Amino acid sequence: MSDLSTGTAAPSTPADPPPAPTRRTWLGLAVILLAAFMELLDVTIVTVASPEIQNSFHTSYAQVQWILAGYQLTFAAGLVAGGRLGDIFGCRRIFVCGVLAFAGASLLCGIATSGTQIVLFRLVQGLAAALMFPQVQAIIHVTFTGRHRAAAFGALGGVTGLAGIAGPLLGGALIDLDLFGSGWRMIFLINVPVGVIAAIGAMLLVTERRSEQRPGLDLLGTTLGTAVVALVVFPLIQGRDADWAWWIWTLLALAVPAVGLFLWHQRTLEKRGGWPVVDLALFRGGSFGLGLVVQFISFAGISAFFLVLAVQLQAGYQWSALRTGLAFLPIAVGTGLASGISIPLMPRLGKRLVQAGALVMALGMVALMVTLHAYPTDLSVWTLTPAGLVVGLGLGLIVTTVNDVVLAEAVGPSAGSAAGVKAMVGQSGNAVGVAVLGALFFGLLSSNASAAAHDELPHFRAGLKQLSVSAPDTAALERSLTDCFTDQARATDRSAPLPSCTALTDRARATGDPAVPRLVRESLDTARQQHFSDSMKSSLGYEVAVYALVFLLVFLLPLRRLAPGSRR
Repeated sequence: MSDLSTGTAAPSTPADPPPAPTRRTWLGLAVILLAAFMELLDVTIVTVASPEIQNSFHTSYAQVQWILAGYQLTFAAGLVAGGRLGDIFGCRRIFVCGVLAFAGASLLCGIATSGTQIVLFRLVQGLAAALMFPQVQAIIHVTFTGRHRAAAFGALGGVTGLAGIAGPLLGGALIDLDLFGSGWRMIFLINVPVGVIAAIGAMLLVTERRSEQRPGLDLLGTTLGTAVVALVVFPLIQGRDADWAWWIWTLLALAVPAVGLFLWHQRTLEKRGGWPVVDLALFRGGSFGLGLVVQFISFAGISAFFLVLAVQLQAGYQWSALRTGLAFLPIAVGTGLASGISIPLMPRLGKRLVQAGALVMALGMVALMVTLHAYPTDLSVWTLTPAGLVVGLGLGLIVTTVNDVVLAEAVGPSAGSAAGVKAMVGQSGNAVGVAVLGALFFGLLSSNASAAAHDELPHFRAGLKQLSVSAPDTAALERSLTDCFTDQARATDRSAPLPSCTALTDRARATGDPAVPRLVRESLDTARQQHFSDSMKSSLGYEVAVYALVFLLVFLLPLRRLAPGSRR
């Protein structure tokens, strides 16, 4: 640099480069990534196990929904508090406590004896995950610097993406293997040894770090923040089942003053020199706030897509849990490939990788729409593979980069708080996306059922004519087929017998020709597959819109590049 007092050039004194991470540091990263994978896996692994759990406990449709949604609700609600606890007591200590609590809750889920029990244990499991996950991000942020931090966050992004889409595959495989006669219970029990290994590994390999200032825990702010999340996530999850009753809209409306009260409390506490649960300085300039918006919208498309695809294949095409899981394999492969490519490109391209991922995701959704149009009634794992690979590539590009983009402004003692806010926003985006896309998809299934049944009637009528069924019986069978199909599409509890379908079966058997019941089953299957295919194609328009919006919003983010060996 120049010496302004003399006008002469002074010798260059570059800052010493940060020391390279040791082998122990990288092993510690592997341990915390293992725990993160286990935890994030539980967001999606239950999807393919839900029918098995419902049959085992004869639970209601609402209970099955809560088994899936309860985990995500408590996960999102507790993330900010979990991040602050890491700031106060140390990231490693809270991480170990969270891992052991998660393993314990998983054990309780695995030995549950009723639907009510497993719902409650899943809520506890989500709280344990909220305690653990912010520490993963904070440990990475304070342990690594420069390009090593980019690589570590890239690895976390890859694990995040793989866990999300590996859940259905691993869940289907574990259920199909039926180890020790455990059936669906093994998807929870397997977490117990993994959690113990992760806790021991963290104590041996991860260096404890905490804020020297020992920030206090803002209990009122934590309560208000949790209330805000609950007032948004709970009604969005329950809205469709409650037929969007008045109290759903009341809860959503109450979220607005709750946000205002939360922000007022945080600003007041900050002015008094206290320690608010969210460091508001993170939102003053920089990319943190904008990055959160991008992440929220991105995640609003990911989990929602996985859920709807799983329902499409299992309920619409009657695929087994294992076969449904195999359909997610191309997405997993694409995610892994994109994550590997993204890590070395992050220093040079920064936010442009998020933008590229959004564009590729949108193209993948369009490819899936084309596939469903081409194969409405004979879909297979192989026909889904090309579109799945494209979706996986886009997903890998997004999740590998967005962590680094969002946390770029978080430094020092606020790392835990920033990580908690970021993770909370991501999980809230998951819940909102599931609610919105779920309402759209299931709404289309319900409202278009009668039309879908009528579309199948010409084929059904022609089949009855070939079997020489009388005109009066044909008319009665057509009416019964329409009623049964419509009731099936609108049913919330798919395990409950439907009177209209029982009447259709009896009427088909009454013809005395065994070929008629077979034709009825074939026509119902064809109508159902076509109906689900059409509803899925329409719903995927939401996904295209989501990632088009992400693509545009990324233009507002600053372009960040990391020179090799640089510091952030």
